[in-house]
Amino acid sequence: MPDMAAHAPSFASPTEGNATETVRAIAAGRLKKTRRHITDALEKSGLQPAVESLLGFAGGTGTAWRPETGLALLAHRNQSMSFAALQLAAAYAGMGSSGTIEVALERPHWLYFDGWLLPVDGQCRLESDGGSISVNSALSCAKYSKSEGEHFIPADAPFGPWFAYATGGLVPRYVTASGLRHSSEGFPWISAAPSAELLQPPAPENDRIAVIHEGWQVILDKTPVYRNWVASTANGCLLLDKNGINDAQSGSGYDHPGLIALMPPDCPVFCGELLVHECSHQHLLIYIMVVPLVTPGSNETAYSPIKGAIRTIERVLLGAHAVGNMIIYYAELSRSMSLDQAAKARFDLRRKWFAEDYRPTLNNCVSLTPAGRELWHSLCRAVDSAMENCGCEGTT
Repeated sequence: MPDMAAHAPSFASPTEGNATETVRAIAAGRLKKTRRHITDALEKSGLQPAVESLLGFAGGTGTAWRPETGLALLAHRNQSMSFAALQLAAAYAGMGSSGTIEVALERPHWLYFDGWLLPVDGQCRLESDGGSISVNSALSCAKYSKSEGEHFIPADAPFGPWFAYATGGLVPRYVTASGLRHSSEGFPWISAAPSAELLQPPAPENDRIAVIHEGWQVILDKTPVYRNWVASTANGCLLLDKNGINDAQSGSGYDHPGLIALMPPDCPVFCGELLVHECSHQHLLIYIMVVPLVTPGSNETAYSPIKGAIRTIERVLLGAHAVGNMIIYYAELSRSMSLDQAAKARFDLRRKWFAEDYRPTLNNCVSLTPAGRELWHSLCRAVDSAMENCGCEGTT
């Protein structure tokens, strides 16, 4: 087995190495492990036909770092085995895999597929030929076909509470208008069961989606070192409604890999920062799956300025990792363009957090594993180098 601790620098920041292939390999491994967990549970429940159907899905070249995989594992943890099998089949179908599965659901569920939510219940059949997918159940019948941008779109009028906008090959691949609002604790997700009242998609969000595209363009044009960092982990974007309190919010979650929840700001540069921020979280979510960064069972805590609260050391490291990469993002930007006052203020604040809070805390932390310490030191080197290259004062 390879020494995964050796990959710490490339997961610390993209200036320390390229983690793209490692990300794909870990995501593929998680997909296989998830299928094994679900098929084992199906066998114990006497659902052998569903086992054979899941094992029959083959082919496909898309990334396994997609929310369908996490949601299938969540259904498994919730003991909804037939639905877990259906949701996992949707993950394989989204990757371009071909296969067919039939399951019987005891209650209604929302099936997630490439940004769409489809209500399913009763006898359900999902069929994929690699380029199209059809889902038939007691609540809905729908067919989706792959677009030029590798995003699946419905053959007929969308049916469900969300609308997924294809981005034409940009990153993320799709942006889903959800009508949800930001959640300070936990990833925002639909909680109500499928019903007739929840089948009307939200109003178009073209202007706000355009800002997300512009934020990605800032990364491409001004900070290309973050191109693969974002492209390899931002599979889709869950567009959040404004809440009237904050200008911008974002979030990631273990059960929704590759999906970034985003209430975008009006400024493309700020939006680019949020993409870097959340894809930093995505990278650590992936890396933690294969190597611990904090000693298991540690109860060490510290202040995290990005949250303004005391957090576990693992959460502090997660915040510091994102803040360090935001600093590098702004340092790279400042070498090719003039930052406006708002961007300078955000840059200065992130540097202050890193120097006065994160750096002293994590330098003296006793709970970091060797991999965690290597990741932290690699990030500090990357931040210092970025600051030196842009001619700014350091963060020590």
